[in-house]
Amino acid sequence: MSAEDEELRRIQERLQAEIMARQRQQEEEERRRLEKQRIEAIVRQVLDSEAWARLKRLEMVKPGLAEEVKLYLVQLYAAGRLTRRLSDAELKALLARLAERTSPDFRIRIV
Repeated sequence: MSAEDEELRRIQERLQAEIMARQRQQEEEERRRLEKQRIEAIVRQVLDSEAWARLKRLEMVKPGLAEEVKLYLVQLYAAGRLTRRLSDAELKALLARLAERTSPDFRIRIV
């Protein structure tokens, strides 16, 4: 094999590796997108329209908390503990409990 053939082989291997990496990345993005759609569908199914609207507004302001609520609702649904749709008032209570649990505890000392 000549040096040019060797160089050509290395370039082909590098290009193939890059193509495979892009394909894996695209597959992973597609998997995440489908998982997000599945979660959205379940959450939409277990919340009434007012609660769904509240959760979507919360998602704009506090996306982390909204995601935590969605995952919690999916877990409840999967475990069979949600037998009916949650109202806006029930979602508010759930949000209050989660916000209380996750809010940082600040203490101010004056010296």
